[in-house]
Amino acid sequence: KLGIASWGEQSAPMPTGQLRAAYIDVGQGDAILLSCGDEHMLIDAGPVSAGIAVTEYLRLSGVEKLDYFVVTHAHEDHCGGADDVLTDFGVGTLFAPYTEFDESGAFTYFEDAAAEAGVDITVPALGSQYTLGEAVITFVGPASEPGSINDGSLVLRADFGGTSFLFTGDASTGALLDDIAAGYDLECDVLKLSHHGSSDGTDDTLLQYVSPSIAVACVGADNRYGHPHDEVLSLLEAYGIPIYRTDADGTVVLVSDGAAIYKY
Repeated sequence: KLGIASWGEQSAPMPTGQLRAAYIDVGQGDAILLSCGDEHMLIDAGPVSAGIAVTEYLRLSGVEKLDYFVVTHAHEDHCGGADDVLTDFGVGTLFAPYTEFDESGAFTYFEDAAAEAGVDITVPALGSQYTLGEAVITFVGPASEPGSINDGSLVLRADFGGTSFLFTGDASTGALLDDIAAGYDLECDVLKLSHHGSSDGTDDTLLQYVSPSIAVACVGADNRYGHPHDEVLSLLEAYGIPIYRTDADGTVVLVSDGAAIYKY
């Protein structure tokens, strides 16, 4: 049991179910399945090479349909496996930061797969909220004009009872701090390290604002980028924040009961 959030004095009733976050091991890329009650959200789908592995994980997790599918940005290691997902699963609402993006071949294939599946791409409004079972999902970024594909990543916060999870795509620290400056709450119990634990996605200032109790790195073994970077690992150690990483731990599954978070 990981002592992250005590329920404390809350006006809302305690949730009766659980929120499950599975950071799927897709090598160097992101694919995260959120499940609450009978509803499911997939955040990214890893690279092209992981598409079949992602769909298989969804089936083994009992997913028959995705209520939501989020592609955070146009890089192949986040949207490459989306074609397989859209071919094999129905999708209620499909989110992306744009409906067209010609600079990325992987995103163009994703657009075509969405069109073939008859699913429109929705660009979420900043601050918009959606329910996933008893969890609340809020789009909290990007709040500033992105200077790069990474900084245009959709940033999501999931709240369940007194616990919270933050999903950052590949946004830089500057972009994430802009979200905070714009008034969006990025404080969380579990932080998905931005950009696979790169030093451009996590620094001391951001960690002080976000104040996570756990960090997760979606990262490939022996990747050529050196992710997660030593500077980030040293910062987490200095703050006493444990890190789980898909290259060392495989798929990381965290479950919240609304008061605390457990690792399975």
